[in-house]
Formats: sequence, structure tokens, C-alpha cells
Amino acid sequence: MGLTPQPAVRSEQTEKRSPLLVVMLGLLFIGWIGEWPLDFDGVSYMGLWRSPLVVFAPFLAPVPGMGLSPWQILLIALSPFCLGSPGTVRQHAREMDRAILISLGCLAVTFLWGTARGGTPHFAYYQVWRLLAALLIGYMLMSLLHTQRDLAILGKVVVFAALIRATVCIYYFWTHLYGKVYPLPPWVTNHDDSMLFVVGILIVSLWTFLKGGRATWTVAAPVVLVLLLAMALNNRRIAWVELASALLLIYALLGPGPLRSRINRWLMIAAPLLLVYIAVGSGSDSALFAPVHALTTTGSNYDPSSLARKEEVRNLLRTLDQGNPLLGTGWGVPYDKVESFYANYDARWALYLYTPHNSILGLAAFSGLVGVIGIWGVVPTAAYLAARGYRGSIDPVQRTAGMVALCSLAVFSAHCYGDLGLQSFQGVLVLGAALATAGKVAAWSAALPAAQAVPARAGGRRRAPETQPAYRQTPVGGARSDSLPPRSGPSGRPSTRRLSR
Repeated sequence: MGLTPQPAVRSEQTEKRSPLLVVMLGLLFIGWIGEWPLDFDGVSYMGLWRSPLVVFAPFLAPVPGMGLSPWQILLIALSPFCLGSPGTVRQHAREMDRAILISLGCLAVTFLWGTARGGTPHFAYYQVWRLLAALLIGYMLMSLLHTQRDLAILGKVVVFAALIRATVCIYYFWTHLYGKVYPLPPWVTNHDDSMLFVVGILIVSLWTFLKGGRATWTVAAPVVLVLLLAMALNNRRIAWVELASALLLIYALLGPGPLRSRINRWLMIAAPLLLVYIAVGSGSDSALFAPVHALTTTGSNYDPSSLARKEEVRNLLRTLDQGNPLLGTGWGVPYDKVESFYANYDARWALYLYTPHNSILGLAAFSGLVGVIGIWGVVPTAAYLAARGYRGSIDPVQRTAGMVALCSLAVFSAHCYGDLGLQSFQGVLVLGAALATAGKVAAWSAALPAAQAVPARAGGRRRAPETQPAYRQTPVGGARSDSLPPRSGPSGRPSTRRLSR
């Protein structure tokens, strides 16, 4: 699959940050840190407390009589300016455009199919509006992110939002729960924060490894520790599963090279300590061993939460088997509830037959093959483009952005499989940012940079300027190191010498 050629990236010195990008980042920031009113969210803090971040609740709550929140209205109002801003050179992979448009089209088809079969448009709207917002955000951000500096700012916004949510989580635990409530509640905030914590850790960690430097490590260490502490106190198993899946993906994508060799050596040294940690933590409920507890109890046959998930999966498989294989049941039609021993939820949760915890299987049941291939196809497309952008870039900002986008898609997929990912507001905002980032870094890595003059003389005359592609194809069967950017030779061109430690 080849990328459609795009114009070269403009110089950052001549590029001014768009006011529209500032507004868009503000919307995303409010979406990530804002807290919903108690009437709409009784899960966070067990419905007993609200932080000062509840000041953003009026932006998130629906306007009476409209069904849309001010946040949604602002996003819709901003979209014509982002998509049609004059003089903007759209530098992103058109493959990402096509995947988003196909996903939108398939959503419309399956929405109409559900309505035609007697589905409720009101419930269908709540099933798909967050995914629609993610697709729109991804398309808009690709038009607004003009330079690597813009990508860096987007990453800083995510990390800052994750730190704010982590600080609130830690504060509530130590001031309102620890030593005052017994037994401690099973969680502190919600599942959406889990995804934000993991992505924040990935951004800081990957930037540190790819950029390097003592100052970078000094800043990264406390940030990662704060986010890990919040993950442990929040006690959400899926957060550790998401982090583990992202780390495995990073290891696979690094490819052979000095960085992977260094990681292998450290893993060999840490293996005995890791085995002891797992052995001790498997029988402990302490927050210190939260990763072990999460990985050993997920999918178990004795945990009530896991049993309820499995029961839902069996109901979804029955719905999928009896429904239309091409279009599914359609949105707005409930899944077939055959078993209900563990998955008997509160009657106030009217949407539980329309929003199963396993969002990926729910997508298949509600929209069939059209949904699995057409709607969900935007995720593997973005993953391919993000990996292509990472492998084709030599700049640490682009490489970090590509790797983070790929890992964010894996984190979002794990969240969709484990817990209501398509209904996670903060999660779909992460998805939209990942789609846009993948489309940008893929196109930038495939674009030809400005011509570079070579100072060498031949017969008293300078040689003609040469252009070097930002992405060089690896010969079939050849080994390529993707852990470090290629060094430059005396002429300014990438050196062909093998990297050595």
C-alpha cells in the first residue's frame, strides 16, 4: 500500500499557529478534564463528591430541549472553518481521509437500517454520537495541525490533562477515602481516566527514549510516577492491560537495533525480580501489586465482573448469529438478552441493551460486516499509517507522534473490548487525536523535503541541489534498525554505515 504524495512540510519559522487550532485544543482539553454533573455520572467518586473541575459541567451537559451539549454545538460550529479554511495546504495522507469518510458512510447506512427495522433513533444516537465526534475531530485536526510544533503542543495538552485528572484522583483518595472509609471503594474516578493516564505515560516515556538527555529524563520521571500512582489508586484492571499491550507493541515495532538490544539486556537482569514480584503479588490486593492483580484476574471464572462480561458476550454472539450478517440488527435495536444471571444491571441504566461492555462485538452485532470492515476499518488504517510514519521519520517529534498514535489505537481497542470504549467520551477524543496524528506523520514521512545544496565541487563548479526523501524503502530481506535515526555523512546525506553502540 503506497501513500498518496503530499506537499512537503512548510518551514516552522514561517508557519503561524492557527487560532482555530487553539480553539480545538481548548475543546479537547475541556473534554478530557471536565466532570459531568451528578445526574449524568454517578460512577466517578461513587457519586459522592465532585472536584472543582465540575465547573466545566455546563459545557458537557445537554441543553434542555436540544439533546446537544454546548461542547457538541461548538464542535459542529467549528467544523466548517476547520475543513474549509482558505489558503490551507492540507498535508496529510488521503488514505486517512478515505477511511474516515467510509466509516461515516457505513455509520449512516447501518443507522438507517436500524430505523427501518423498528429501531429507536434516540437510542441509536447515544450508541454512535461519540464515535461520530471522534471521526469529525480526526478529520478537522488533520487540517489544523500544520507543523511538528503543533503536534508537540497536542501531546503536551494530553499530558497536562492526564496530570490534572491524576492529581484530582490522588487528592480524593488521600483526603476523603484513606483512613476514613472502610472498606475502600473498588475505584476512585472512572474507566475513561484509565485511558488518559496510559496515553499520558506513553507520550512522556516515548519522547524521553527517542529524544534522550538528562533534562528530559528529569522531567519525565516524576510525571510518569504520578500517573502510575493514579492508575494504582484508581484500581482499574483494564488500565494495566492497556499499558501492557502498548508496551508489547512498542517492543515489536522497534525492530532490531541497539535500543532493542539494550532493552533485552535490562529484561534479562530484571527477570528474577519480576518473577518474585509476580509470585508475591498474585496473592495480594495491595495497590503496589495492582498490575499483577489486573493481569491475573482479567477473564477469570470467579470474578463477578468477568463473569458478567462473558455473559454479555454470549448474548451478543447469539444476536450476531441470528441477525443479518451484512448489516447486523442496525443501530437502535437492542441485543438479544438470553442469559441474565450476572449481567442484571440497575433498571435505571436504560441503555445497557444498546451499549454492551464489549464495544467491538457490539459493533459487529449492531452493524454486521459493514460495521466491522467499514466502520472499524478506520482503526487498522490509522495504525498502518502511524507505523509507516514512525518508520519513515527521522525527527524525534514525528517518531514519537507516530508511535504514540499507534499505541493509542491499541489502547483504545483494548478499552473497546473490555469496557464501553465506543461510549467513552475521553476515549473517543483520544481516538480522534490518534487518527489525525497518524494521517499527518504518514504524509510528512513520505513527502520530499526542500532541496539541499551539496557544497562539494566538481571541476570548479558546485553540484546541482539534490533532494533526499524522508523515507527510504528497505530492500527485501534486508535488516533495518528503527530504534535510532540515521546518522548524517559529511555531505549532509544519511550515512549508510551500520549503527554501532
